[in-house]
Amino acid sequence: MEKPNYQKLWEQRRFSWYVGVAGSSVWMLADVPIQEFYKKPTSCIEAYRRGRLLLKELFGPDVPVPPVSTPMIKYGHLNTLGAELYFPEAGEPCTKFLFESAEEGIKYLKRKVDFATAGMAPFYLDFYKIMQNAFPDERVYFGWQWEGPVTTAWGLLGETFMYDLFDKPDVLHEFLQLSTASVVDFCQFFCRVENTKVLDSEPDHGRLCDDIAAMIPAALWEEFVLPYWGMYYDGPVPGRIVHCEDMKPAQLPYLEKESIVDYDPGVSPNLNPAIIRAATPVPFGWRLAVNHYRSMSLQSVVDFVYQAVADGASYVFTFVEADMCQESTAEKVRAFIAAAKQAKRLLSKGVSRKEIGQRVYARGAKKFLRQLAIGSVHKE
Repeated sequence: MEKPNYQKLWEQRRFSWYVGVAGSSVWMLADVPIQEFYKKPTSCIEAYRRGRLLLKELFGPDVPVPPVSTPMIKYGHLNTLGAELYFPEAGEPCTKFLFESAEEGIKYLKRKVDFATAGMAPFYLDFYKIMQNAFPDERVYFGWQWEGPVTTAWGLLGETFMYDLFDKPDVLHEFLQLSTASVVDFCQFFCRVENTKVLDSEPDHGRLCDDIAAMIPAALWEEFVLPYWGMYYDGPVPGRIVHCEDMKPAQLPYLEKESIVDYDPGVSPNLNPAIIRAATPVPFGWRLAVNHYRSMSLQSVVDFVYQAVADGASYVFTFVEADMCQESTAEKVRAFIAAAKQAKRLLSKGVSRKEIGQRVYARGAKKFLRQLAIGSVHKE
């Protein structure tokens, strides 16, 4: 494909911000047990009906209500391949590794899978219809999801995947070809379910989510990451957008090689906006994560936004999650929004990013920058 003109892309992109809302927030606010949310359509419906109203009351009009969806399960594809899905009493769904060796997986993945009838897919397809009937005036999303190529391969093989990178690279390539092709096939099935030709961007459709890729040494990315990202992007996706947490500075130049146009580093302790901007021309966002809110003051939240703008972030964002559903954190989210709005206004008036960075609280500026570089923010 034609390489993006990153200079032009940066000129066209204006600073933005957004607040997302995780499904966990609605079941928390509605006081619906997590297991019921995932397993009972009536409980999921109740969580959205009650939880979204309570969300608005708590966070205010600038935090959007989450779109209605069946429970978001990122391991739907793995489950249809045969990986058993577990629902812990107080946690998110998980699976266990399916294959003991890549060779076993290669034989298994050569068979045809009917994604509509495999694993728990029939249950969640029925769940989807019930949710659609309950919310006839809204688009309901199908939360039966998938992971990116490297994360999928790891999810099937476990630690064997990491050994095979060095011990059986040729075998692992064959496995990755088959497992990635299965991801693409699953995405096409997903499009048929949602009656669309390409994956939509909301809530998270189309974005390549591949955190385990960050565990592969940078020297091996050209061989074991980029070819399979390329296979994914040749499927029914709208653009080259990637979410990959815990990347290292040496891995960042490969984003440009794969023509990525939007990079979400999620929670990446080895990075900060200045490091990313220096290492790649790809536009990127910077996230204020749930674990940061606990120890940050209102001033630190504002500083977070201004420093991210100063250091080159294309956008800043945060997600409201279950642990954030109390007034003390809601106040910090509102401070995040106010600072992001102010930064956007200033930039539109011609104020430079450097000048916005000068708004960072002077007494704590150096400490704040040092803490961002190691991915943590401590109580002041």
